[in-house]
Amino acid sequence: MNYLPINIKLKNKTVWVLGAGPVAARKISTLIKAKASIHCCAMQFCEQIKIWEKQGLLQTHQKHLEHIDISLLSEKPHLIVSATSDAKVAHSAFLMAENEGILLNTVDQPELCNYLTPAIVDRSPLMIAISTEGSSPVLARLLKQKIEKLLPFGLQKIVQKAKQLRPYIKKKIKNAQARRAFWEQYFDHDNPLILDETQYQDINSQTVNKLIEQNQFQKGKVYLVGAGPGNPELLTIKALQVMQKADVVLHDQLVPEAILGLVRKDAQLIDVGKSAGNHKTKQQHINEQLVYWAQKGFRVCRLKGGDPFVFGRGGEEIQTLHEHEIAFEIVPGITAAIGCAAYSGIPLTHREHAQSVTFLTGHGQESQDNIDWQFYAKDKQTLVVYMGLIKSPILQEKLITHGKNPHEPVAIIENGTSEKQRVVTGYLSQLSELITQHQIKSPALLVIGEVAQYAAQFNWYNQNNVFLELKTA
Repeated sequence: MNYLPINIKLKNKTVWVLGAGPVAARKISTLIKAKASIHCCAMQFCEQIKIWEKQGLLQTHQKHLEHIDISLLSEKPHLIVSATSDAKVAHSAFLMAENEGILLNTVDQPELCNYLTPAIVDRSPLMIAISTEGSSPVLARLLKQKIEKLLPFGLQKIVQKAKQLRPYIKKKIKNAQARRAFWEQYFDHDNPLILDETQYQDINSQTVNKLIEQNQFQKGKVYLVGAGPGNPELLTIKALQVMQKADVVLHDQLVPEAILGLVRKDAQLIDVGKSAGNHKTKQQHINEQLVYWAQKGFRVCRLKGGDPFVFGRGGEEIQTLHEHEIAFEIVPGITAAIGCAAYSGIPLTHREHAQSVTFLTGHGQESQDNIDWQFYAKDKQTLVVYMGLIKSPILQEKLITHGKNPHEPVAIIENGTSEKQRVVTGYLSQLSELITQHQIKSPALLVIGEVAQYAAQFNWYNQNNVFLELKTA
């Protein structure tokens, strides 16, 4: 983010507009709405600007704009809008603004701006600003048009009435989390209040008082949420809703920044991630954290990569919550196995090659000697291994020893579903060698089985991939 979106109060503040053509007039129309004290500087003025001057909405100053300095302006402005077509004047104005510490926007020239004017959806006092940081104003306007169609004009009245209601709610509901829950229910998308201002409920209404009663005391709740295999577009709608209403988010190391960026901005983010050989946060501590925050009345999102019940230890966490009588809800996610295989072009089941799929984790509480390798070495099944990089030599040796064909195709999927996805294929007898040779890093998933051969057919276009010509025996 190169620009911080902020709202500036311009009522009665001095604003200079350089130029007086149609472009300047368009900018002035917005400044008039903001009740700014507008001074327009040019040699000639378009008819609309002359009309505004007669109406007392601005002042005009007939001056040459060959070189801009602070002495040209009768008083130092709060900000400047440069809407002149003269490139030399625009550059001069920008240098002056930088030297004097004045906010300046040069129309359609982001390189000569120290602030940008976004496209605005105006439902005052509700304002929605859309900015592309000056890279594509047309796209910003198109998005504005789409949002305009979605939002009813009645929102203006609803926001104004909510402003009147706010002090009353603050007095009635002392707890901040409980007040937030009240407003979320009040503005719920299924609530007719948000669609039709004529159905707005006032302070004494039964609807408002019922919501107040329901939210007098905020009860804590934990949501176990699957964040999917890493691509933000693979989040479920329910997962996104929970992330944007949670007060506290305990997240794994495998959850990428792109997904964490979708969490509500004022939520508390707590990293409880673990990686291979580095369990900096013990599971017992995570369980205690869930209980602690929920008992304080917070809505807690336990955000996990993939699905919480597929090697996510979600079962242990809900057991702890149940023991402490804490309400919880499970929000499933797309598993890493399904997501990564799909993005790699690998069908986990195939009529000719795999009648079953088995998930196996490279980490576990039990010794490797307790694993039924005979079962995993069966033919005509797909074996998907989570967290298997470190244990790959043991995995390779045990499977082959117990009858797995050394020429069984394997696919190693690194950063699956993301822009950095890389797929390396080979044979089971080469598994650990391939991981070392291509410096595969976590997160990575191993797919062992005849279906792995399809990765080369459906992912040939990705230059990051490394494919051998696989043939099943």
